[in-house]
Amino acid sequence: MLPGLKAALNYHPLFVHFPIVLWLAALLFQIFAVWRTSDELQQTASRLLYLGTLAAIITVMTGLAAQNSVAPGEAQRAVGIHETLMLTATSLAIVLCSFAFFMRNNFPPHLRKVLLLGLVVLGVLLTIGADRGAQLVYEYGSAVNWSTAQQQN
Repeated sequence: MLPGLKAALNYHPLFVHFPIVLWLAALLFQIFAVWRTSDELQQTASRLLYLGTLAAIITVMTGLAAQNSVAPGEAQRAVGIHETLMLTATSLAIVLCSFAFFMRNNFPPHLRKVLLLGLVVLGVLLTIGADRGAQLVYEYGSAVNWSTAQQQN
């Protein structure tokens, strides 16, 4: 019924986009929460951060399971960089979630800026880490069944 899913070498690619989108959306809403001094926007940013972090934990688990399918050599070096960046990003997100959770009832404007700074750092880590993931797929062909693709050509 789902031939694309059936052909997948691992499930990591199914999950990678959720933390990316949710964390970047949290950053966007946090910018507006600081700019407008809005409790509603602050709550939205925090909720997006929570959801993104939950998605990241699942994504990390699928990524750790998928790393054994990467061919040895230069691709494994890229896996190490990708893994380190994304584990660092996920750890930072967990810290930011804890901060947002404990500040949820009283989030003064100066602490909103602290969360904003944390989300900017998270966005940078996320962007560089996601780029290394893209490198694994597009440069090294990780998680791509080359033998099947070549048979069809």
